[in-house]
Amino acid sequence: MYTYIMHNALLQEGIQLRLISKSIFLVLLLPIAAFHIDKATASAENDLTEQTPPSAHAQLPQLALHTVTTKNVVKSILVTGTIMAAKSSNIGPMIEGTIEKIYVRVGDRVNAGDALFRTRDVVLKLQKQELVASSALYAAEHRKAQIEFKRVSNLRNKGVASEAQYDTAAAALETARARVDITKSKLAQVDQSLEDAIARAPYPGVITERFVDEGVFISSRVSGMGNSAVVQVKKADPVVAVWSIPAKYLPEITLGTKVGIHIDGIPDVIESEIHIINDRIDIGSRSIDARSVINNDGYKIKPGLFARAEIFPKPHKVVLLPRSLLRGPPNDPYVLLYDNGKIQIRHLTIRDHNADSVEVLSGLEAGMRVLPRSHRTDVSDDLGMTSQEGLEN
Repeated sequence: MYTYIMHNALLQEGIQLRLISKSIFLVLLLPIAAFHIDKATASAENDLTEQTPPSAHAQLPQLALHTVTTKNVVKSILVTGTIMAAKSSNIGPMIEGTIEKIYVRVGDRVNAGDALFRTRDVVLKLQKQELVASSALYAAEHRKAQIEFKRVSNLRNKGVASEAQYDTAAAALETARARVDITKSKLAQVDQSLEDAIARAPYPGVITERFVDEGVFISSRVSGMGNSAVVQVKKADPVVAVWSIPAKYLPEITLGTKVGIHIDGIPDVIESEIHIINDRIDIGSRSIDARSVINNDGYKIKPGLFARAEIFPKPHKVVLLPRSLLRGPPNDPYVLLYDNGKIQIRHLTIRDHNADSVEVLSGLEAGMRVLPRSHRTDVSDDLGMTSQEGLEN
């Protein structure tokens, strides 16, 4: 029994000694831990102080304002058109008859006055022979009437011939003279018809169509229209480019406006200008008919070719704005204006200028200042700034 009691006493004493030892160890460890924590805190504070200047907490972001300006720009206009001959004529006979000979073929180059075709002129030549003979007969009668008139006039002066004889001789002379004049006129008409029997080119050009062959009878009453034409002549040097330009560009198109022309099959860009502006507006397409003359040495450019043109109107002042300043949806863009410490929303009407900027049609004027998109202040119309007051020009 005694042995059991002593064992318990010793056991309890050992436990108390271990607890006392642990307490003493913790008491000694606390000052060391506090020292290291204070040192680490002081080091972190020193690093933060070195990295962040004291004044940085007080500074506001500085944003660069964009000042609106105007600029002279040339906005080219792209249009399409057709190459046309400067002149085009369907040539028919000037006298009625059968086409006896055609001197040209399609593709032939002709000069002004070159023979194109001939109408049968046998009847005209026979008429001329008859008139030549009649002219000789009437000329002889006229000479005879002149002799008779002189003889009767002398006898009248001597009192031998009566007034009636004198009047008869004078009338015969006038009749003979009239017959001579009529015959000369008819002969001149036949000569003109003989000349007109050969149709000639009215100007230098090229034969582009041949409507009939020899042996066809053609009336001259509707010459140059429908099947009364024999050949077609076109003046292809120069040629004319006919442009269809939307009517909205009418204020920008003037005579002399420069044009760069691209024609299918022609590798080089042809420089020209607007030479003609037709007063007629196409009511179907609401477009302007404008024309440019193009030199065509060697007939390289063929009438009927498709052409594209880049028209360069005179420079005009516009307000250009970087796309990066636009806010809102594409169909209702707006910007933030800064004026005397206030920010305003300004809605714009714009159109594309290039990949980086737009042309402002309404909403901005030169001298206004626009906030960049990096400025995130929520504003309404005429709302004063509540933050980021520090803005630089």
